[in-house]
Amino acid sequence: MAEEEPGDPNNQPKLQFTEVLHLLSRKVVLGQGVPEKFNYPPWRLPQSHPSADLVNTLLNYSMKVQSSHIPKSEEFNEFLLSNSSLAVSGLLRHYLAWFAVPTEIVFGVLQWDPAARSGPEDFEGTPHVWLNVGGFPIDNAHVAFPPNADNVEYFYECKKSNSYLAEDPLQTQLRLFLGHEEEDPESKEILKHNLRVLQTYSFSDHIDKYLAVSLRNPELNPGFKLYHLLMQEFIKNNFTVKQEDLEAKLSQECWSCRKVYKDIDALKTCTVCKVAKYCDRNCQRQEWKVHKLLHQELQHTKKLLQENEAEEEALRKEEAAMRDQAQRITANRT
Repeated sequence: MAEEEPGDPNNQPKLQFTEVLHLLSRKVVLGQGVPEKFNYPPWRLPQSHPSADLVNTLLNYSMKVQSSHIPKSEEFNEFLLSNSSLAVSGLLRHYLAWFAVPTEIVFGVLQWDPAARSGPEDFEGTPHVWLNVGGFPIDNAHVAFPPNADNVEYFYECKKSNSYLAEDPLQTQLRLFLGHEEEDPESKEILKHNLRVLQTYSFSDHIDKYLAVSLRNPELNPGFKLYHLLMQEFIKNNFTVKQEDLEAKLSQECWSCRKVYKDIDALKTCTVCKVAKYCDRNCQRQEWKVHKLLHQELQHTKKLLQENEAEEEALRKEEAAMRDQAQRITANRT
């Protein structure tokens, strides 16, 4: 048998997806944080809050990470995360717990600026997720705008602390914008699913489960995992605090009754998501109504990625055919 050449790239071990993201994180170019003049909720905590400096530092860096980009990359050429209110609120809650800063996730109504409405019959707001920190609404979800957009400043100005209503969006009498109205049943079902996920996993008992499954499947939302890696690194380099491993913590307890096990092998693992843990089938059945939403989330995301890949492949083939045709025409002319 021929010996393997030590420098042969074909003989190098294949990197895990998370390892690839670690390498990519070193190439991230940070975006803009929250402009200094917006020093009030929902963008920053007022100085009257005892943890204002700490929280505002994390909020500002979080916005920089979400709006960052990786040059010469297809997926992250413009931003890392956009419109990820549940994921960002959940992870910020997780980070702030390391510093013993109490927070609460709110699934409520974000009222629209009356000046932005076309009239009294227009939508009055939209479902949204944000943090409640010491009674103040904190909305740290980045929204990506086109590079030539001239309304970025308005994005910050239009959101006021009184725009956030802790009212169930699925029960409110307000006219809410739920997304573009789609005619096909599949799109309507995905919209209903998204609302159910926001409603269910905004509860403090469930948000960590949502985060753990998302972090375990980075290939489905790599921007989310990159955000987490960069935030952990920033906190490690700038603060002296013990970081709790969310995934490790949830691997030691039953997701239904929350019993903690010293011997994690005694717990049963969900055979589908490979993340959720249970004492037995009885505990798994009791939590199924909640957990099945995560299975559906994985299925929807995988299907969407497959459809996007198919579209991109079709586009590549079309472009290649056009190039071939252009070359043939050029060759015939000469």
